[in-house]
Amino acid sequence: MALEEALREAQRAFPLETGGLLLGWSTRPGSVLISRVIGPGPDAAHQPTSFTPDTAWQEAQLAQAYAQADRRLQFLGDWHTHPRGTARLSNTDRATLLRIAAHADARAPYPVMALLAGGPMWQVVVRQQISRRRPPPRLTLHVWQ
Repeated sequence: MALEEALREAQRAFPLETGGLLLGWSTRPGSVLISRVIGPGPDAAHQPTSFTPDTAWQEAQLAQAYAQADRRLQFLGDWHTHPRGTARLSNTDRATLLRIAAHADARAPYPVMALLAGGPMWQVVVRQQISRRRPPPRLTLHVWQ
């Protein structure tokens, strides 16, 4: 289960921040199925309020996941933790969503961001950027498989 995998990584890195990529399907804004997460990678740098992913490792994992699913998976966006923090999107989080939406190669015009906040008991909130003019809605229904 994708959520369980993200939660295991959150616990492993706690109290430092971690995160990764979200994969699945989205047929239209507000309709998202998250089926897989990719973690930060072995050479990621974790700090109390930020992390830098191992992008080369993530790209290799993403290519492998696409190949295994006959290229039917979609890159949906990012997930990360806010250890000892809130489930509110930071300005950096909002800017990341807008960058993903604007990046043609990402093929994610309505990107998703999942936040795991708190720790060691985690609050999970998922947001989807559906408009460039407005911040992501507070509550959007998503299914973690």
